[in-house]
Parts: sequence; structure tokens; C-alpha cells
Amino acid sequence: MSAIDSKLLSQLAPRDYDGKEAQAGLRFAAMAKLYHTQLVASSIAANLAWIMVLNKLTDDATRWAGPHIIDLADGKIVWLNVDAFETAFKAHFCAVDDKKAALSELVKLCKASHKLGTAKDYTANFNAIAARTPLSDEDKRARYVDGLPYKIQNEFAVTAHKVDTLEKAQKVALRMDQQLAERAEAMPKIKGWGRRGERVAADRRGPEKRSCFNCGEKGHIQRNCKKPPRGQQAAASTATPPNPTPSSNPSTSDELVALRSQLKELSDRIAAVSLAKEKEGF
Repeated sequence: MSAIDSKLLSQLAPRDYDGKEAQAGLRFAAMAKLYHTQLVASSIAANLAWIMVLNKLTDDATRWAGPHIIDLADGKIVWLNVDAFETAFKAHFCAVDDKKAALSELVKLCKASHKLGTAKDYTANFNAIAARTPLSDEDKRARYVDGLPYKIQNEFAVTAHKVDTLEKAQKVALRMDQQLAERAEAMPKIKGWGRRGERVAADRRGPEKRSCFNCGEKGHIQRNCKKPPRGQQAAASTATPPNPTPSSNPSTSDELVALRSQLKELSDRIAAVSLAKEKEGF
């Protein structure tokens, strides 16, 4: 290899990449293709050239590069060409932003599903989003259970089902969701019978079917009644006796005359006492 070749290679060598930013990963993949092509053109074996490329990966990216370096050192063909390398590299590193977005979507889904939705809808949405995340199966199971609607979580707590995998957790949750739906469908039939059902029906009657507790008339309730309260009506009826009906019996007429006289005398006494009290108060 000439001095010019060495200088060119150093210029083509990609910058170290830590696997964190997807945009930086795209630049690394593009430079790695050129770098590997130039290394092979300089009579360096293809596997050794790939090892030199992978040695530019640092930090978190080394976890992906490590197994590939071992395979390359053993003489295995990992990528048939630079395009195959680029595809594999982008699939792992350049989808990081999408994975972060998927995690954010998953958190929002779990929070929203506590009170709304069914386990069926939640499970379908969860699986679609979780497939785009880097979460392990155990993490997915834990997040799935935490995001279930509260009514399903309560059933989990009561029945104490063993759900050590995501598949088992989803199977149990869907069965519970179906059972709760069947109970909900049966509830209206139960409420329609007995005293509880009668009370609900009575509460739902419109104003036109109700009777006023004060006056007894239909079409309004007591608080909207325009007539005096029942106590005042009773007092008024007691203070003013009804006029007697005429009678042809002389003895009855005499008794009525005497009764009227007594009532007038009593009324005069009450008026005199009231007048005296007013004067004293004055």
C-alpha cells in the first residue's frame, strides 16, 4: 500500500459512532461503504476490512458490532456486499428515533387505556406499537398489564392469575373482558325487576306524571307549587268555620244561632285582648 493510499484511506475512514443518533448513523453507513470498498481495492481481505469498519463503533454500538467481529474473525461471511451491510446497519441503528417514538406512543396508550376502551382494542394497539420498540418480552408483559383498564386490573388482583408471559397475560385479559361485557349486558334485565327497578322507573317519570305533595294536583312538584303551604291552609280552615247549610229543623236552627253568638263573643274577647297587648307594647 502506497503513502497516497494510506492518506486516502484515513480521509475515507468514518468517524466513530456511538449508536445514539440516527442521523449520525446514516452518515457512518455511507462512509463505511466507501471505506470498505477502498480497503478491498487496496488488497485487504473483505472480512478484515469489515473488522476495521466495525472497530469505528463505540459505546452502545459495540454491543451490535461485537458478535459480528467474532464471526468475521472466524472466517464467516456476514454480509455479501456493502449494500447488505448498509441495510443491516440502518435497520438496527437508524430506526432509533422511531423506537423512541414508539416508546412514547406506548406510554400514552397505557395511560389512556386505564379508564377508556376495551381489552380487545388495547391489546391490538399495544402489539402494533410494542413491535417497534426495543423492549424485552418481560418488559412488554409488565407494561401491558400496567396499561390494562382498571376493571381488568381489579379482576387480575382478585383472581390472582399467573401471567408470566405476554401471551398468557393477553389471553387472560381478553377472557376477562368478555366476561365483564356479558355481565354488563345482563345488568339492565336485573334492574328492571323488583323494588329497585320500580324506584328507578318512578324517578324517571316526567313532571306531568307527578303529583304535588302540597296541593295534590298533577303537573308540578311541591317546590313549584303556587298555593300556600299545607299548614297555612289548615290554619285558615280552622279559624274561619264554614257557613252552616240551611236546615228545616227549628231546634237545629236555634243551636246554630246560639253557637254563632258564642263564637262572636269569643272573637270579641280575643280582639279586646289583642288590642290591650298592642297598647301595652306601644
